[in-house]
Amino acid sequence: MKKSREQMYFSDTEVGNYYSVSRFTIRRWVREGKFPQGKKLGSGSRRWLRTDLQKFDQEVLRRNEEASSTES
Repeated sequence: MKKSREQMYFSDTEVGNYYSVSRFTIRRWVREGKFPQGKKLGSGSRRWLRTDLQKFDQEVLRRNEEASSTES
């Protein structure tokens, strides 16, 4: 059975590449509560669902739009 693109998991390196930051920045953002926790694997690594990243992106856009509308 083929996984849908929505259910794909991404590593911290892949997520960092997507946001043009290092994987260490992604880990720091998670520790600071600024980024979704992702799913912790038994090996101690984390993976993020595409849908979780899309939700995060939408939330950031919404906050930016709210901030820019209050400045006007």
